[in-house]
Amino acid sequence: MRSAIIAFVLGVTCLQQQAALLGCGILIASFLFLVVVLFGVGKYWSFLWLLRLRQLLIVSIFFLLGFIWASLFAHWYLDEELAHELEGQDITVVGTIDNLPSIFPQGERFNFLVEKTLPDTLLVARLPSKIALSWYARSQNTDPDVAVIGDVKPGQRWQLTVRLKRPYGNANPMGFDYEVWLLEQRVRATGTIRPNGAFKNQQLTSFVWSVNNVIERCRFMLRDRIHAALPEHPYVGIIVALVVGDQREVAQSDWKIFNRTGIGHLVSISGLHITMVAGLFAPFVFYRGTITFVCTSAQDRCNCRCINGFGVCGTGGFWCTSTANLIYADGGSNSDVDGATDQYFIYLVFSFGCCGCT
Repeated sequence: MRSAIIAFVLGVTCLQQQAALLGCGILIASFLFLVVVLFGVGKYWSFLWLLRLRQLLIVSIFFLLGFIWASLFAHWYLDEELAHELEGQDITVVGTIDNLPSIFPQGERFNFLVEKTLPDTLLVARLPSKIALSWYARSQNTDPDVAVIGDVKPGQRWQLTVRLKRPYGNANPMGFDYEVWLLEQRVRATGTIRPNGAFKNQQLTSFVWSVNNVIERCRFMLRDRIHAALPEHPYVGIIVALVVGDQREVAQSDWKIFNRTGIGHLVSISGLHITMVAGLFAPFVFYRGTITFVCTSAQDRCNCRCINGFGVCGTGGFWCTSTANLIYADGGSNSDVDGATDQYFIYLVFSFGCCGCT
């Protein structure tokens, strides 16, 4: 199993070195070929083991599987894009606030799920489903036509006039890749909110019910409570990052200190330490039975991931922990090598599914 996991990672790595993606038809044909090979050599499996070809076949299959898996996700992520002719044009969109708004000195930023466009409702088919918007405040030193910022909260439905462009970022070596980060978030266009035009910028619905909106609104309320309890506190951004996973308020000077002292991962992978504490308390209910332990540990992990946001590490870690709990409930031990490799493989599948294409 360990050699298969290594082969799977090498397949994903091989994809990341390609200048262009293979067509979906070729990928699907390759996957069907793998299925045929597996069924074709099934009756000769013992014979292949005697010839020591079984391990080579397994490694080859997992290598191709990793390549195909990441390729299909890359096609899925890149399928949506902003049409070139729509760049720089004012478009009125209706949709919902999808995440925690980020507050900065000039205004706010947030992700926006597009539901429809006005007045041409067919235009929505040429827009990405998720866009990143910046809403700049009006001041004496800015353009008087800049829109006044509204009171945006996660889960609200808004009607906004926006000006979009395709994602662009700096190409500095060893620097932060903004385009890759947006692709990981499935954000395929960025833009700014324009002043009121033919359609007014306004809130249409105070809250749209969905699982993600409920989670994001709870995180928003928790962040507001922290700000209210610690007004003007120099480390309030760090507290927010540790509790709700919003790292955007942490100053660069603080990041330098964290990295130099070796604790940067506690903030960058917020929730890891909370999950460790939850894992310590979960076995105390073991006397009720294995199922109680599994449910408690899985619930702790799920709660931590909801509070901190289901990012790449959070999603992979959730499935990894869930797999470990199922192995434990089935009579295995968390210290078993096979159990650990199963956990790691599940983590890789869902992690590369989220960002393996980048």
